[in-house]
Formats: sequence, C-alpha cells, structure tokens
Amino acid sequence: MTPAINILLVDDEVRNLDVLESFLQSPEYSLVRALTAQRALLLLLEGEFAAIVLDIQMPGMSGIELANLIKQRKRTQHIPIIFLTAYFQEDKDVLEGYGIGAVDYLTKPINPQILKSKIAVFVDLFRKTRALAETNAALELEIAQRQKAEEALQRVNTDLESRVQERTADLMLANDTLLARERALRASEAQLRLVTDYAPVFITQLDREHRFKFVNRTYARRFGHEPQELIGKHFKDVMGDVPYAAVRHHIDAALAGDRVEFEAEIPYASLGPRWVFVIHEPERAGDGEVVGLLAVIADITDRKQSERVIATARDEAMAASRAKDDFLATLSHELRTPLNPVLLLATEAAANPALPPEVREDFETIAKNVALEARLIDDLLDLTRIVRGKLSLERRAVDVHASLKEALAMTREEIAHKEIVLTLKLEAERWMIHGDDVRLKQVFWNVIKNAAKFTPVGGSVVIESRTVPETNTLEVSVADTGIGMLPEELGRIFAAFSQGDHAIQGAHRFGGMGLGLAISRMMMELHGGSITATSAGRNQGTTFLIKVPLLQKGQELAVPRNNRTDGGHRRNSRSTDSLFHVLLVEDHKPTARALAQLLGRRNYEVVTADCVAEAKTAAGRKNFDLLISDIGLPDGNGYELMRSLHDQYGLIGIALTGYGMEEDVRRSEAAGFIAHLTKPVSVQTLDSALAIASGRAAQKN
Repeated sequence: MTPAINILLVDDEVRNLDVLESFLQSPEYSLVRALTAQRALLLLLEGEFAAIVLDIQMPGMSGIELANLIKQRKRTQHIPIIFLTAYFQEDKDVLEGYGIGAVDYLTKPINPQILKSKIAVFVDLFRKTRALAETNAALELEIAQRQKAEEALQRVNTDLESRVQERTADLMLANDTLLARERALRASEAQLRLVTDYAPVFITQLDREHRFKFVNRTYARRFGHEPQELIGKHFKDVMGDVPYAAVRHHIDAALAGDRVEFEAEIPYASLGPRWVFVIHEPERAGDGEVVGLLAVIADITDRKQSERVIATARDEAMAASRAKDDFLATLSHELRTPLNPVLLLATEAAANPALPPEVREDFETIAKNVALEARLIDDLLDLTRIVRGKLSLERRAVDVHASLKEALAMTREEIAHKEIVLTLKLEAERWMIHGDDVRLKQVFWNVIKNAAKFTPVGGSVVIESRTVPETNTLEVSVADTGIGMLPEELGRIFAAFSQGDHAIQGAHRFGGMGLGLAISRMMMELHGGSITATSAGRNQGTTFLIKVPLLQKGQELAVPRNNRTDGGHRRNSRSTDSLFHVLLVEDHKPTARALAQLLGRRNYEVVTADCVAEAKTAAGRKNFDLLISDIGLPDGNGYELMRSLHDQYGLIGIALTGYGMEEDVRRSEAAGFIAHLTKPVSVQTLDSALAIASGRAAQKN
C-alpha cells in the first residue's frame, strides 16, 4: 500500500480542526493537527508534509508570521500553504500572503469540495515531486557510482573483483544487521502490546479533553468493548456520570501537572461498587506541556474485603483476649479467695506463743501448704501473662548477690532439713544489673529449690557467680549432686508442664506442675539473658547456668513504685484507748469472719458489709478510719467504692482481693488504695499493711 501523505492542519480552535479533518478524511492522508504556531513548527521539523492548511487569525503568532518562518527554512520552504480566513482580505493582505509563499486563500465557511480538490492537487504534486526526486537521486547516485567504478577500474583494475566481493559482504552484513534490528524492534513492540493488553492492571491514556487516546485490552474488555471502540470517546460517555464525578478532580490535578495516587470505591453502573487504586501520571509533550495523562488502575476490591475480614477477625480476637483476661482474673479470684481465711488463721495461730509448739507447728504446715498452693496459682497466671505478652518488668538497679541471698534464705529450711552441704562462691567483680528484683528472685528461688528438691540427704549444692568481661555478662551457676538428667530430659526441661522422667517416679514423689523452669526461662529472656541446664546423666547431678547482661554505665535506673505489701512480720499492737474504726467490705463470708476476728484481737472496731450499697450506708452512719475492701463485689467493685468514700469522707483504704494482676494493682492505686493485698495473705502481711494505714491515719489527724 502507498504510505499516507501528511497534511498539516493549523488552527487554534479544536472544532475548526475537527471540521477540516471531516472534510479531508481519507486513507490516503495522514491529517496532523496543531493548535499553536509553535506546535506546527515542531511538527514540521519532525515530519514531511505535502501541504499546510493555515488559519490566518491565531493568538500569539498569526498565520502570516508562521508562513514567513516556514518559507525561511530550506526544509519547509517548498510546502504549499493554503490560508484560511474568516473575512474578505484586502488586496494588499492577499498579495502579502502570496508574497511569502501562499498558494491560495479560502474564506470561511469553506467549500469542502474546493478544499479537497486543492489538497488533492498538492498531494498529487507532492507524490510526483517526491517520485521525481527519488528518481533523480537514484540516477545521480547511479551516475556517481558508475564514475567511481570507472575511476576505480582504471586505478585498481587488478583488485576490482576483490573489492566488489568485500563491498558485497559489507552490504550483506549491514543488511543483516538492519534486518535483525527491525526484527528486534517488531518483537519489542509486540512484547509491549502483549504486556499492556494482558496486564492484570488497567491502562489508559486521556487527552486534555478527557477523551481516550489509548486503552489496553484488559481495560476495554472489563466494560464489554474492544480497545479501538473506546479511542476518541469521552471518559464520562464510557464510564457514566457517577464514576466520572468521583474521579474528575483527580484527572484535573494530573492534567495540571501533578502525579496523583488515590484509592476510591467507584460505583460502576455495569460492575457495581469496586475499590480501585489509581495512579495518574501527567503526559508531557517535548516542550514540557501537559497534553494528557496516563492512568494505571488496579482493582483492590478483594484486598479491601480481606482487610475487612482481617479487621473483623482482629476485633473478635481482641474480644476473645479480653474475655480470656476476664476469665483469668475471675479464675485467680475464685482460686485465691477460699485460701485466704485459711492462711490468715493459720499464720495467726502459728505465731501465737500461747499455743503449744506442736500445735503451732501444725498451723505452720497448713500455712506453708496454702502458700504453696498460691504459688502454683501464680505460676499458672505468670505463664499465661508471659506467653501473651502481658507481663511487664519493673526495672531498676538490682544487686544480684543480694537477690541470690534472699532467694537462698527462702530455701534454707529445706536445705538444712536434708543436711545438704551448701557452698556459696560469689566471686563476680561486678554484680549490678538492670532488672526486676522480684522476678529475678523468683528465678533464683526456682533453681535453688529444684537443686534442694532433687539432691539426696547429705548431698551438696554449689552456688557461684562470675563476671564475663568479653560479653559484659554476669553468670550465676547452681550445681547439685542430685539425681541428674538424661539428654531427652534436658531437651524438654524448660517446656511448660514438662518434668524429667525421674520427677514422676513413685506416684509423683517429687511433686510440682513443671512450670517453674518454663517461667524462669521466659523471665530471663525478658531480661535479655538466658538459663540453660547440663547434666552428665542419671545420678550425676545437674548444673543450671543463668546469664544476664550487666548494668551499662550511665543506664537510666527507673525505680518503680510498688503497692504490693508483703513480707513484714511486725505485729500491729494497739492500745484500747486509741480505738481504730475499720469498715470491712467482703462478700466471702469465711474471709469476712476470719478478718473480723483478727482485727478485733488487734483492738480494731470492725463493721462488716458484703456489698457496695451496704458499705455506703454504713459509711454514712459512722465515721471510719480505714476501709478494707474486696474488689469484686455483687453490686459493683471496690475501685468505685474507694473513690466514692475517699471523695466523701477522706477515707484511706487497703484492697484485699483475689485479683492480682499488674493491671489490678495499677487500678487500685488509681482508685486511692494505699496497698493492694492479693489473696491469700498471711497475718504478717496484713499487719504490715495495717501499720502503714495507721501511720497514714495519724498523719491525717
């Protein structure tokens, strides 16, 4: 087929260009439009044109001025120009136009037949001129080649054949290279078409009038079209009014020169609501002018639906987590509460010098076993909190040697009872760390207690500390001469609810739930340290090695406040002439009865209540010095009661409850309690809290 001939249409009005194109539309012509003189000059530099249809009246540079520039350039001076004018020209204007190279004037409105006829003449002339030029060029080339051949023949007749062969080889190579490049270009174009047509994203180009210049096959077929059917159509006509309104401001922003990214839910008429992620990239001409935009669109409806599902699942998981927290708190409360009166009465009786020694010893046994039961409850709750990331450390500077000695003191009785030889070698040059003293003592107590438990009568336990300067680490080892462990036992010793095979011999003769070491390992990991165990085998003893980072120089030392009151053994004695009035709020009757008896023996006047309403009524009838209240009450909670009585009567309070998690302690402090006692409590712990309360009351008075 004969290639189409370029015709340049220059007019500053798009509708005029549309009219000209409709007049001249023909498969023989390639109609190239320019809205400005600058654009026309650029197109003339880039292409070859048979004729120019030029509007005289244009802003900036008139048609006459443009024609003058065209005729000054050697490349374009031969192109015939047809001027278009909207009104009759004076003779001098016509002559001026003809003088600079115009071949004709046409007055608007234009007679399409006349225009087509004139253009046809210029196109035919262009073709003939180009054909003649090609013929002349070929002839001139042929003459030159013949002359060169004759001259070459005369000069190098002897090697003519060789040169012809070389020349032929060069031409063949050049031809092969050209063919290869052409094939590569076609393959690249085909690959680009393949990528755009079958890409999973939707690709379009819009012009400044929001009309489609390009759409890939994926985009067109999504809306039931072929790509060529959408070219030239307005976005709104294809997508509909509502989708167009939803994205129009984004289109305008891109046509203003901004790169735009956005997500939006678009209500398509044919597809329904769909979520899309869109990138609008401005399309710029060679001079930087924005002539349109490229849009890349991805359907993210499935992702949005997945996000909603994930959000729902997250909410459900959080609700389940809250329910589990509530369950654990309730479980703790229900397990601890029945133990409370037992431990109170047992510790009171064990410390009563009026009772026979054997009776006090029996009560002491009861108290120890209740405390052990509470420790097992703590282990279960600690394990759950650590696994779920709910346990936080209250870090400060800790003297590890002091913590070791305190943990050892808690096991001295068992060590002495079994006549175990204890060796303490605290040889570390540095022993201060940044950690939670209570939790570290818990780890040390677990390890030392295990060593004492599994070491036979007359055995030995060696506790050592040392500094490792290379890693800035403190190491504490606890080695025993006990029953040892097999390799398979070592592999599971730190797993929750797991014990060595020897631990269950003889119907649980060593006892325990297998939680202490699991919790110890997790505690050390929270401290950035570790705990490991080694053993040479059965009856070869076991060594536990604890590693923890030493305190860094200049490290911030946060000393936490602790509202837990424990450990004190001072008995609170009061004189009868200084009566202390206590409001005791407890719905567990055995605990209320035991507490009332103990407080009465200490010369406290006690009024009991088993709910919030009854407590408020009692507080309104009588002046109290101290509130002792459970947290979980039938008609409310102790936090609200404490706040209310403190605001109304200035009461101070002690929380005595089965809720013992960190959050419970923080809430007690926020409510105004001066101490938070977690059931079961010993009478010594209660006395310590009462001593604090008495001091606060004395200051207040």
